[in-house]
Amino acid sequence: MENVNQMTPEQLKAFQKAERKANKIPGMFQIVAREVWRDKFALLCLIIIAVTFAVAFIFGAYFDDVPTRVTLGSQNLPPSVHGPLGTDSGGRPMLNQLILGARTSLIIGFSVTIGTALIGYTIGLISGFFGGFIDWTIMRIIEIITMIPPIMLIIVIMAAIPDSGTFHMIAVLIAVGWFGTALQFRARVLQESAKDYISASKTLGTPNWKIMVKKIMPNVTSFLMVGLVLGLAGSIGLETGLTAIGHGLPFGTPSIGVLIANAMDPAVLRTRPWQWVPAVIFIVILTLTINGLGRAVARAVNPRQRR
Repeated sequence: MENVNQMTPEQLKAFQKAERKANKIPGMFQIVAREVWRDKFALLCLIIIAVTFAVAFIFGAYFDDVPTRVTLGSQNLPPSVHGPLGTDSGGRPMLNQLILGARTSLIIGFSVTIGTALIGYTIGLISGFFGGFIDWTIMRIIEIITMIPPIMLIIVIMAAIPDSGTFHMIAVLIAVGWFGTALQFRARVLQESAKDYISASKTLGTPNWKIMVKKIMPNVTSFLMVGLVLGLAGSIGLETGLTAIGHGLPFGTPSIGVLIANAMDPAVLRTRPWQWVPAVIFIVILTLTINGLGRAVARAVNPRQRR
């Protein structure tokens, strides 16, 4: 204490700042960042994802005319001087198609993940917090709709939309995909709403929206982060699978699923692997890296599993 009393005002200010920094409780984002930094595999996954986004959106801007440009005399050429990944049936470089397809798939995956999260978390928060008739009504509606398998519902809706495109695909996946998110988040909110601090806030007359936004949401941030990361891989995989089997984006739209669908042609499958193998490798690597990063995020939000 004597040393503190003998400090100059500048030294005392620096000492207090250092003490506050030492005693500061790290936020959830800081904990996740630290966990990812310590996990070299997760850090590698994050770098691969960042590079993929950069290449898809920066270089993809230069190839927007590729899907409609046909080069006669250069059709179905194997990897050579005409391109590191060869050309397709229209003479277009497969590398350019892969970059454009990656951009489309990432846009769809990111948009669907954010859209389903906003709707699902909002519905789940309202249902789990208020309970009673509101919760009962929402759950019955979700139960009735989910009686139909989601994949079948998506296929039927996409088939009913004339001239469907990327926007329609995003809208349909969001409209069908938020139910599961709402159910999972509702269960988490129910657990949180049963705690004493929520009951105390209600007793003190705190408005419901303040309790939901300022009390419950900060305490379920971990659930939100894990759901967003893992949901991205699921959204990209769902779009790719549906498009590959002919129930997603129409042929001619640059997409990883469209490139993989080339393998449906026996001639392409046997004699022109450069037209579909790179897309398969890309989607496998992207899915694995997102899941690898998601596992690190899940471990970071669980104190018992942190490194």
